Amino acid sequence: MAGTTFKKRDLNRFRKTYPYIRRKPIQSYLSEKETILEAGSLTFSAASSATHTFTEIYDSAPFVTAIAVDTDSNDGADVNIYISNITKTFVTFESSQEFTGAVHFHVILISTD
Repeated sequence: MAGTTFKKRDLNRFRKTYPYIRRKPIQSYLSEKETILEAGSLTFSAASSATHTFTEIYDSAPFVTAIAVDTDSNDGADVNIYISNITKTFVTFESSQEFTGAVHFHVILISTD
C-alpha cells in the first residue's frame, strides 16, 4: 500500500507579495505522488446491492471505503456494507440485508512511483 503526504499552500502568498491589505487565503494541496480521489453516494431503495462505475481512470483496482447512511430517519441503516466486486472500472456494494438509504463512499488510488 502506497502512502503520501499533502502540503497545504496559500496560493495568494505563493509569489511572496505582501500587499497592504491582505487577501483571503486560497488553499491548495500538493502531494508528493500522483493521487486520484473520487467521492460519491449511491441510493439504496429496498435493495441489497448497487454498482457504481468510476468517473476517473485507474491503472489498477483502487482502495474503496463505504458507510451506510440513514436518509429517511427510520433507523434503517443498521446494516453491514461490504464490497463484493471491484475492478479498474466499477465497484459493487452489497448490504447484509435490504434497506432504504444511501451509501457514501471514497475511492483512493496513490501511485507507487
